Amino acid sequence: MHVTGDDIEQAAAPRRKRKYLEFNPPTRGLRLPNQPPKNTPLDKRRKFQDAREIASQTPEEAFRGGQFETVSFVNSREFEIKSLLRSMTSSKNSQRKRAFQSLPRDLRRRTAAHNASRVPNRVRSIARLELIDDNTTLSRKRRDYRASARRLNANQLRNLSQDFTNIRGKSADRAKPSKPQNSTRSRVASRSSRYSKRQRYKSWLPTHIWCAKRARMTTRWGFALPETPNLKCYRSTYRTAARDGCVAFDTSYHATLLLDGPENQLKKCLMRFLPPRDLAIIGRTVVSGETAVSTWVYEAGKWPVGTMAPVRIFWCPDTRLPEDASEIKGHNYRKLIIRTHPSAWDDVWGIVAASAAASNCCVHNLRFEIGSIGLTGPKSTNILKFLMRTGSVESKIDPESSHLNTVLHDAIEDPRFNCYHDRGPVPTVQPHDTNPRGVLFDTHYRTSSVNTQVSQKTLTAQITQIVLENRTGPSLRNPVPLVLINEPLGEQADSNRTEKPPQCPYDSWSIILPWKWVRSFWLVLVRMGGVKFGGLKELEQLTLEARRGIYPVDFPLTPAGVSEAVRSHSERLDQEKRNCSMKTRGSESQSWAAGSSQIEAKYGYPWDKIFGSTINASANDGNSKLWNLSPDTVPLFSHAVKGVLPSLVSLGCFTVHIQVLGRGHIGIGARIYKFSKPELQVLKKITIHCASSRTAEILNAFSIHEKQKLEHLGEVESSGAMLVEETQWDDHSLIGFVIRANFGYKEGTPVATAALAWSKVETRVGFEKDHCAGWCIVKNKEGGIVQLAKWTAI
Repeated sequence: MHVTGDDIEQAAAPRRKRKYLEFNPPTRGLRLPNQPPKNTPLDKRRKFQDAREIASQTPEEAFRGGQFETVSFVNSREFEIKSLLRSMTSSKNSQRKRAFQSLPRDLRRRTAAHNASRVPNRVRSIARLELIDDNTTLSRKRRDYRASARRLNANQLRNLSQDFTNIRGKSADRAKPSKPQNSTRSRVASRSSRYSKRQRYKSWLPTHIWCAKRARMTTRWGFALPETPNLKCYRSTYRTAARDGCVAFDTSYHATLLLDGPENQLKKCLMRFLPPRDLAIIGRTVVSGETAVSTWVYEAGKWPVGTMAPVRIFWCPDTRLPEDASEIKGHNYRKLIIRTHPSAWDDVWGIVAASAAASNCCVHNLRFEIGSIGLTGPKSTNILKFLMRTGSVESKIDPESSHLNTVLHDAIEDPRFNCYHDRGPVPTVQPHDTNPRGVLFDTHYRTSSVNTQVSQKTLTAQITQIVLENRTGPSLRNPVPLVLINEPLGEQADSNRTEKPPQCPYDSWSIILPWKWVRSFWLVLVRMGGVKFGGLKELEQLTLEARRGIYPVDFPLTPAGVSEAVRSHSERLDQEKRNCSMKTRGSESQSWAAGSSQIEAKYGYPWDKIFGSTINASANDGNSKLWNLSPDTVPLFSHAVKGVLPSLVSLGCFTVHIQVLGRGHIGIGARIYKFSKPELQVLKKITIHCASSRTAEILNAFSIHEKQKLEHLGEVESSGAMLVEETQWDDHSLIGFVIRANFGYKEGTPVATAALAWSKVETRVGFEKDHCAGWCIVKNKEGGIVQLAKWTAI
């Protein structure tokens, strides 16, 4: 047998799968000119064909040998016609959406694909036709075995009780119990105790069931709170709150205290735990109940070191009759309301209760009797005015002339009566005779209002009867007492002024009402156009955009802030441990996490790297020297003489807002460094240029003048980058840490809130005493990225 070299090479070559079908058997030698190449792939069937492409067949088979075959030609045309019809049908249904798919994301439901009753009325008929075409059947509801289970348990308990009486020697000849009546309904637990087992370790808000279906829930401060909606809403939240809408928050978790007693004794009680010489709490408009005041609670006799928590205080209006005006001034019986954050409830309650006992005043806990709803956005005033259209203060709610810290007392009817516009106009009721001033904090009136609340089923039946019979004067319209406060969002230094700040032009209202009325108002509110639901993350986002702080996250050295910082620090450590593996080389952030000190484990941030041995000496002294300056104290200390301030100020920190110059990214826990004196001249130039430029408007401008500004700003950014590269930083130049950060849509740059050490900032270059602002360097933990930024005290 003769073996050639080609055979040897073919045998030695590895065998592979044949991906293509060969038309001709392999031949040796050269390929003929008209012969197709080897391993030519077949014309594969396309998996995806354009719906509007019409498949056609060439008429070449109809012409054979110069003769025309009619049958073949007609068959080819028939194929094209069928293809045309098929293409028209597929083109019609290719991009069509089902009825439930055409709804906005916040109205989509999982069961709407097979249940037409889960879509709005306007598309319900279309959804039913689609279900019929698709041959989709609605499965029957699962049988409810609870009634039979209760009946079985009742029979078992009855048998056990009979056996027990026989054992105890009771007479067996006693009358037999009558046969249980199956027609009578078993005893059902009340609605308030229906979910009692689920609330053993946390409390639910009045809107918990509504929020739990639409948001991610988290347990914070003893409450189950909505963290963020299930849908992506970061951009939409900013658009709603800053342009054309309103964001609603259920703030019923805020605690409410009631102080009552003589007016002079109430003022003395407030002076025990509020800042000294704070004349705002005893001002004429505040004591009369027209405006509210925001301040901070301190430990008794420990101002300014003993910062505890922010509170909002307002007085109930004086309800004395004209004939009682001759009463001695200052001895009339008044009521005072204090609202605070739930994380500081234990501390605030202890301080207020001790001060009330020393001042012969009474303090009442209204924590689960008073709820509240927060509204934020340019449309919040109009929505609130529409909600209050049956009250007496509708004319006082004006978007143009509404002032901050205004307090309005009113009593309106059930808002569910007039929220269904498609049923026809429901006649309004005549104004009630009850004086709405201060009735919300009257126990008798508040309890009667809650007890007369009707169910939704009864309410719907009554509205239907009113519309059909065209009657007036419904009998179940009971007034609901409430208080409206036009308060600023978050914490800031000038929170008691009446004009709106330029960085936060939109309104923010709080509706304070009875706890059990919150759900009814909430269901009506979220049905209105332009209202968007928000959680804790959305509240943090809006305060970050408005350059304001949020308690307790942004105040890490208060009692509640320390707990929050430690919790956040432990979560970051757990996340870093999950991200790293045994075979991965440790990064800089992991090395920082591994080198956590005792101070960082205690306070959540390594303050010993800033204060050094001073904090260790203070810890050995037995006094808690690390403390947080309140936003109201920062401008006071910045204008004070250095020798007048107490020595403990050197261990205090304050909260600032940080904005990066140009693009970049700020990570949580990033380090903040100061500039040294050689960079003073460059800092002055950067300050002059950036003060005359508008970053957000320049980035979106297209005119020649604005382009010149843009080029000029680019020179400033480049000089700032060179300055950052030339600056040397170490632990001696460390001044603070970033608490939370994100991208700011208003400025178009990354923004953050941070805590800075007062002793490291007040004498440093770049500290502007007039504006309480300065320049700094931000360095992220991961990657070591450094950026030039400007900080401003909130």
